[in-house]
Amino acid sequence: MTLTISDLPPEVERRLKIEAARLGLNEADYVKQLIQRGLPTTEEPTHFMDQATLDLLAQWDAEDATDDPAEIVRRQAEWEEFRKSMNEDSLSGRPVYP
Repeated sequence: MTLTISDLPPEVERRLKIEAARLGLNEADYVKQLIQRGLPTTEEPTHFMDQATLDLLAQWDAEDATDDPAEIVRRQAEWEEFRKSMNEDSLSGRPVYP
């Protein structure tokens, strides 16, 4: 496949040439490497997955994990208060959190 990129901004072209030279590659080979690294493998799902975000959410879950019964009761009460408030203030009149 032959692909032509037109209208590459001069600053991007300059950075491309510098990085390709630093790696000892010509610009075309460096761009091929960038494309290959950026595309999902055929085994990966075709939808976008932001691994950094998934990792951060998993970290937050781990930080918040508890088996303390008093803390669990406190969190449940906080959730119920939040849910009640959101449902009472719903502009549509329908519960946001049934």
